[in-house]
Amino acid sequence: MMRAAAVTAALALAASEAALAVLVRRCRRDFPWLITPRDATPDIPVDVVERHLERSFDAELGWCRRPHERGSEETDAGTTTYRVDELGRRHNPGFEDQPARVACFGDSFVFCRLVDDHHTWPHLLGLRLGVNVANYGVGNYGLDQALLRLERELPTLESSVVVMGVVPETIARVHSYWKHYFEYGNVLAFKPRFTLGPAGLRLHPSAVRSAADYRTYTDDLSAIRRLDPFYEAKFRRDTLFFPYTVTIVRRARRHVPLLTHVLRGDRRRAFDVVLRDNARWTARLYADQKATDLLVALAQRFAAVCRSAGKHPVLLVIPQPADLRRRDRGGAHEATVRRLRATLPVVDVSGRFRADPDRHGLFTYGRLGPHCSPKGNAVVAEELHPVVAPLLARAATSR
Repeated sequence: MMRAAAVTAALALAASEAALAVLVRRCRRDFPWLITPRDATPDIPVDVVERHLERSFDAELGWCRRPHERGSEETDAGTTTYRVDELGRRHNPGFEDQPARVACFGDSFVFCRLVDDHHTWPHLLGLRLGVNVANYGVGNYGLDQALLRLERELPTLESSVVVMGVVPETIARVHSYWKHYFEYGNVLAFKPRFTLGPAGLRLHPSAVRSAADYRTYTDDLSAIRRLDPFYEAKFRRDTLFFPYTVTIVRRARRHVPLLTHVLRGDRRRAFDVVLRDNARWTARLYADQKATDLLVALAQRFAAVCRSAGKHPVLLVIPQPADLRRRDRGGAHEATVRRLRATLPVVDVSGRFRADPDRHGLFTYGRLGPHCSPKGNAVVAEELHPVVAPLLARAATSR
């Protein structure tokens, strides 16, 4: 009788594993953030690489906006459009013929995805200041890539004030070497990264600097994984494989809601699970002394680069919705902001956003998650104005 029960249990387990294997394969087709062992070394199709090379590939930075690029995006509020000028900056309507007195570098919250050109916070800041504010934002940049972009543009940069905008997740982005190991499925996003040692910051160029490198990236896989801590700490832990029951239960907080939402066809709620998980990683990194040391060192380099060129640096922090929901472990985020303020002016709008009674209205939602709405961008411009205006005045008197 015991033998029969054991056989029954084994058959039930086998049937369960077979069903879970089918389920994972089905869900993975619709949602690439569910990963299996083959995703550790994915094939990158030639036609996908060719489109990337044409649209955004950059050998030094990983990717960058193309001059004269145009595009549109679907949001909850309707279709929005954007234009990029001949210098790779977002179009700033009404200021086309004016010199840029302020330059903004950073990620998609600087570029201001999901709103039209006249609703970006650099444009709204320019209206408040009465000067042209240039927008060099590029989606998914960390402070490291934005800093390298600034250093490349610096010889011809006419602006006297430079605003570097980041989301709190930048502390994770500056540790990534291949974004796919943190943002599963983002296989084209190889990037440079800095490490911090006794001799200071050391720059590691991207592992992929040409079309041929995409075909042979696996030859450098050991070095890539050595430079990207998320392969061991995050990617491998989230990988689904046999026995699926064990791997799903081990990360049930992530996998169960993901599989549930994907099966129901609710891609937005599934993506929210990913964003919340990333926010938890962000919180862990702010509580890690070595991680914050790297972020602070990059901010110090940003400040030093600006000042050596006679420019005034400002660091801007814009939260994502998941940042407003997560707990700041032991005040680690605030402690890091205080360290940064010892180096340069910092405008962190997290507190202002968190206190807003219409917090949801600060964001608009698109296919790849939320970004600041016109209202949110207006708040950012309002918070920046009293910091940037006196710096502009100081620069004017010193000329």
